[in-house]
Amino acid sequence: MEITFWGVRGSFPVSSPHCARYGGNTPCIEVNARDTCVIIDAGTGIYSLGKRLLERGQKEIHLLISHTHWDHIHGLPHFAPLHESDVTVHLYALANARYSLKDILCGQQQEPFFPDALDAVDADLHFTDLCEGQRWNIGSIKVQCERLNHPSYTGGFRLESAGKTFSYVSDIDLYGPHLHGEGMNAGSENEKKHKRIELQKSALDLTQNTDLMVFDSFFLTDEYKDDWGHSKMEDAVRLGTEANARRIAFFHHAPGRSDDQLDELMAHYSTEVRRDTDLMAAAEGDHVVL
Repeated sequence: MEITFWGVRGSFPVSSPHCARYGGNTPCIEVNARDTCVIIDAGTGIYSLGKRLLERGQKEIHLLISHTHWDHIHGLPHFAPLHESDVTVHLYALANARYSLKDILCGQQQEPFFPDALDAVDADLHFTDLCEGQRWNIGSIKVQCERLNHPSYTGGFRLESAGKTFSYVSDIDLYGPHLHGEGMNAGSENEKKHKRIELQKSALDLTQNTDLMVFDSFFLTDEYKDDWGHSKMEDAVRLGTEANARRIAFFHHAPGRSDDQLDELMAHYSTEVRRDTDLMAAAEGDHVVL
């Protein structure tokens, strides 16, 4: 598998000298295995990726959407392959109890929000609402989806191909004291505690022995807010260690996090990981071959 980072920033895109090296586009990752093209999330990074896919002549595209908060979908209306009649785009996301994925995405891409309606684009679109724990194949890639502890309905993904594994775990509050997802807070305090443990086990399942783990590292320890649904850099190191991940990638950088700060944090946390674990802070344009 080949993984390319097209957007690594969280919450909203940033265009500023302070993030010129790591990049200011919101989440978008491209995964290629043989002839199979999978995209994870449709933040603003998908704009440049879309142009590249047209140049490459990619006719079939699979888009995994972790959740439909704006920073993970607001690049979709500007995804150039949508306007090609010979392109097929398959879109997947963890099922929302109230709305289908198609209804959510069409709802944000219509008047008065956007002039070109999603249900009128030229490409052939196929929508799939996933079950928690669902496993399926996309070409040569085996995919697994698990629910994460984040507001609304949020999924993480594990992709396996030719003996290599890539794990995407963003957005998530992995070790925090609260449940954030819709419908998670029903039941007694003991039941809620058990649910938090289940969610931690699901994240571990997604990342066990993975070759590359991309993880929500939005907060520093002294910045952490337990009602946001995001994790800390030290949480990435902790999960990576528990999962025996070979490489950990800090991801979903806070909008105000500067290149120099990320460099300093990398230097600090590089001393915290195991000797046989590589650590990186994801930057736009990074290309990893597994």
